[in-house]
Amino acid sequence: MVRLSDVFVAGGFPSITYISRDEYQLESTVEDYLDARYKLLSISGSTKSGKTVLVRKIVPKQSSFWIPGGQVSDLNSFWGIVLEKTGGYTSLSETTNENTNTVSGREMTASIKPGGMGGDIKSQFNESEQYGVSQTVSRTVPSASSAINQLLDHKIPLVVDDFHYIDKPIQQSIVRSLKDPIFEGLPVILITVPHRAFDVIRVEKEMTGRVKQLQIPAWQASELEKIAELGFRALNVHCNPELVRKMAEESFDSPHLMQDFCAALCKANGVRESQSSLIELQEPDDWQSFFRNMASDTSKLAFERLAIGPRQRTDRIRRTLVNGETCDIYGAVLFAIASTGPKIRLSYEDIRTGLRTVLSDEIPQAHEVTRILEKMSEIAKDEIEGEPVVDWDSSYLHISDPFFAYYLRWGVVLPEAEQRSLF
Repeated sequence: MVRLSDVFVAGGFPSITYISRDEYQLESTVEDYLDARYKLLSISGSTKSGKTVLVRKIVPKQSSFWIPGGQVSDLNSFWGIVLEKTGGYTSLSETTNENTNTVSGREMTASIKPGGMGGDIKSQFNESEQYGVSQTVSRTVPSASSAINQLLDHKIPLVVDDFHYIDKPIQQSIVRSLKDPIFEGLPVILITVPHRAFDVIRVEKEMTGRVKQLQIPAWQASELEKIAELGFRALNVHCNPELVRKMAEESFDSPHLMQDFCAALCKANGVRESQSSLIELQEPDDWQSFFRNMASDTSKLAFERLAIGPRQRTDRIRRTLVNGETCDIYGAVLFAIASTGPKIRLSYEDIRTGLRTVLSDEIPQAHEVTRILEKMSEIAKDEIEGEPVVDWDSSYLHISDPFFAYYLRWGVVLPEAEQRSLF
């Protein structure tokens, strides 16, 4: 008997519905790196695109040291996590002993007169005294030095997941410290998002030529459909290929979302474990409701926080939307982003076009829009838990989290007279 939760695994390791994507040689690339070493491997891919699952498949936790980038607030916390995982220490203590022995003794002899028992009696008494002197010397070892020594002793992979979570000055210090251990053969793997794939070289120029890049390709609909095929087969259910295609097209290239969709469809059909006889899955009565109900509450909170913008003393100018309602510039920009589909990589012109779609007022000036995007990026990084949902790099706005993109598509009601239609 196979449980539904063991088949469609969103957020964990999907053993039954794992897709190796052999045509891209992803697994062999990681294995080749581990055989060769002497470089740093940077693996990049969209959030929830399967990059962590790939590395876990080749480099399981029990044979490596995994560092979550989200837990690294400063350099000391990074090396502290390394020391904790390697069993290292930062304090050395050495004790020496010096012993002195003093021995003294006396001897007594007695003679027995005739008529007695006869013979001599001889006895000897020894006394010993021991004096000990001990000395303890302690010294503190820098956490980085101790951690690096531990890593070199073990010589097993160090994996830093979500490396992009770490502030750039801390990234630079970490990479500089790891440069020599990598030269000694320590395998180091950094997992990051695509637009931060070259952070290693940006923060440390001397790593040029010492970094191997592996980018996880965007998932194709046909690959996402394989997740459904494998899972439905394991549960002994059948699903119309057209329904599978619809779910794949709405997944924003995320296997995580596809896993969620397949699990939700099974639950809607009362399937929570493998069936004794083959059954046919029925499509939802209302696909609009199906997809809207899947919109993440976490992403809703992120949207609302971005819509508030930075807290300030004065009220912002209200902007009039095409439906007659009003909002401030932060809300207008979010509506504009959502109106693009949304795209997951938007230029300023894309956002400007979106503003024309949702606003009846005059379009804000370019410098005002870019300032809003910068502020949103800061809020996403500093005030919203987890992966920053948006990231502005001065040229493009990246929607880093497919769940947030999905929420913009299905959880946001745009200020338009007509509703969006999927089919």
